Amino acid sequence: MENSERETMVEQKKNEECSIAEEPIIYRGWKAMPFVIGNETFEKLGAIGTLSNLLVYLTTVFNMSSITAATIINVFNGTTNFSTLIGAFVSDTYWGRFKTIACASIASLMGLVLIDFTAVFKNPPSSPLRSTRPQRV
Repeated sequence: MENSERETMVEQKKNEECSIAEEPIIYRGWKAMPFVIGNETFEKLGAIGTLSNLLVYLTTVFNMSSITAATIINVFNGTTNFSTLIGAFVSDTYWGRFKTIACASIASLMGLVLIDFTAVFKNPPSSPLRSTRPQRV
């Protein structure tokens, strides 16, 4: 009697495993993927566009030397490229991809708006370094 009960239990488990395997797999992230790719594309275009104009902006508006401006641009570029590794770690470990992309996009937008504000408000606050350098005309 025990053998027949074991056989029926084994058959029931096999039937349950088969029914679980036959359920369709739902891929929830594919509908949002074009938006994620579009967002990342335009965010990277904004960063690259900023990099290409930043040298001229730093040397003319802030009267920096070319070497100092190039150093700032290299730090900006390195930070931009290294932040993707930090974002991947945070995404995989803590927040998930959509929350990480949302926070990174907001941070990138705030950075670009901050650069825009420095262009809108023409008189940056004076500093001791700025007053000692000769003004370019």
